[in-house]
Amino acid sequence: MTRTLKKPSQDGFTLLEVMIALGIMGVIFTLIYGTFNAVHQGAEQMEEESEVYRLARFSLYHMANNLSMLHLQAPSPAATAGEGLTSAAFLGEDSEGQGDEGNAPQDTLQFNTVSHGRTSPEAPESDRATLRYALVDEMLVQEMLLSNGKTLSYEIGGPVQGLNFRYYDPTKQEWLDSWDTSTTGKPPSAVEIEMILKATGQKARRLKTWVDIPLGSS
Repeated sequence: MTRTLKKPSQDGFTLLEVMIALGIMGVIFTLIYGTFNAVHQGAEQMEEESEVYRLARFSLYHMANNLSMLHLQAPSPAATAGEGLTSAAFLGEDSEGQGDEGNAPQDTLQFNTVSHGRTSPEAPESDRATLRYALVDEMLVQEMLLSNGKTLSYEIGGPVQGLNFRYYDPTKQEWLDSWDTSTTGKPPSAVEIEMILKATGQKARRLKTWVDIPLGSS
């Protein structure tokens, strides 16, 4: 009987086929990594924007809450408060500064308030205080003069490109860009607060609210 020898099996991959397969797998993994990286960066940007808006909403609430408890009589040390704070019962000053998209409002506002809670851990509850809000290096800063003569300053939100206050005059029935009770004799009947927020890689966005001032309507 004659035995037939089998030819060696030709199954398997050539070196060229292996290199092509590896190349295709590299392209696929690159696309997958790019997709996940883009999603991760998008999530980080959204988280950053969310934090900016959260701080901005808190800042607006903080200012509105203190404005709603406006008190015209200043704490006794206000006349010698020093830099920033003055003895004015209500003083809104209109000014501009440079932002990423050109000129941006850089207004300041000072007023006296009676808080039903502690405006500072170092202030007695329901105490009078003189507050001043301004932008310093794109951060919203609150300066506070307590009735015991102590002055405090701290950041309450940011980054902020612009801060704009407007004041409603019930006599003229129009919004004004500045206000001083030393000349008007009383505060405005409402205050509009606008913050221009700075977000990485995004256009500046605006948040706005307004507060009724009962003392200005009487």
